[in-house]
Amino acid sequence: LMVYSPQGLLRSDSIPEVGEDAAATVGMAETLSEEEQDELRKELAKVEEEIQTLSQVLAAKEKHLAEIKRKLGINSLQELRQNITKSWQDVTSTTAY
Repeated sequence: LMVYSPQGLLRSDSIPEVGEDAAATVGMAETLSEEEQDELRKELAKVEEEIQTLSQVLAAKEKHLAEIKRKLGINSLQELRQNITKSWQDVTSTTAY
């Protein structure tokens, strides 16, 4: 996991794998100073806000895309046909076929 720090540097933090001792990770919070915990909470809030903003932008872009397709008369069935045709062309152009 890459984390952006307020100093502008990237650092790599590990996340415990399934089955790893989660208690060891919980202990990390106890070793952080109050100031470090406050800084991380602020960073957490900022990243959550950025994710929400990006989600809203993505939703707006998807809506715009759908509107453009509607204006061009492109519907789901036409897209499916194009995808199948392209997939078939890809299969038939391989040397294995």
